[in-house]
Amino acid sequence: MAKILKSLTRPLADVNVLPQKDGTHEIVVCFMPDPEMLVGEGNSKACLALDASLSLKKMYGGQMGPFSTNEPNYVEAVAQGLGRILCAATKSGKVNGVYWAVSQDGSKIEDFGTYDESGWGSVKISGPQKEKWGRGTRILPVIKHCVENVGKGSDLTFGVIITDGIIEDEQDATTYCLTVGKEMATGKRKPVKLILIGIGEEVDEGQLERFDDMFEGSGIDYDLWSHGMVASMKDEADIMGVLYGELIDEDTPITSSGGRVEDSKGRELIAWADGMPGKFRFILPKGEKKFFIRTPNQDIEQDCSEVIKP
Repeated sequence: MAKILKSLTRPLADVNVLPQKDGTHEIVVCFMPDPEMLVGEGNSKACLALDASLSLKKMYGGQMGPFSTNEPNYVEAVAQGLGRILCAATKSGKVNGVYWAVSQDGSKIEDFGTYDESGWGSVKISGPQKEKWGRGTRILPVIKHCVENVGKGSDLTFGVIITDGIIEDEQDATTYCLTVGKEMATGKRKPVKLILIGIGEEVDEGQLERFDDMFEGSGIDYDLWSHGMVASMKDEADIMGVLYGELIDEDTPITSSGGRVEDSKGRELIAWADGMPGKFRFILPKGEKKFFIRTPNQDIEQDCSEVIKP
């Protein structure tokens, strides 16, 4: 199982350590996304929307019945990580957070604030405080919030939406998104990118795929949606991976020249002659607990001893 480093050397944003049977470790490294790379001199904004339907209450550390015990607050841990990552993709360094699918029919959202990276690192995520936990899952209100509220004055807007259930207003959402897509394709509206992350076994993956393929055959030349599936809110590494697949990946260079990775003995583990990608993986030899990223502009030392034990 992948282990996520908590103590990271900037500009690294995510380091996953996967133990191998031979005693080595596969390391997956992701750099912080750069707003300059994403939107140039323009403005970028982001929203993180957390499903607060009743079925997810226990993942917020809440009790689900008279004989149940409190679960760890998995949502808080994931939200803090995602919020910090998204801050790096915005020009202001801040990200809006909302609970969605709240109220009796799941048709409302509850804004819980806008935070910078340090704020997301300590924010308390315990579920809706003003509205009730939702008994339905209606996504159109949170889509409109991302597009119309967060996206106001933005040249590029990211909306990351987490869900654990079946979306009940798919057709209404599709109708609205088609209108928005046409406006973006013709330059009447600035770009918005919506990333839908499905959690658990109750999610209708076919429905998420329909959102992802929403504009196929419509003549709209714009990719509004992306989606990913993970087994559980506990699978933090997989959730981060879905987000990184949209913000930065193995095909996105972050340096114009080459770079390399070495272990503590100076042995080269991986190297690039041209641009170094923003996400890459390599094998850390047995007995090694740290690695060094060498670039023409900066050297980065990352200690992995918190998850690699003797």
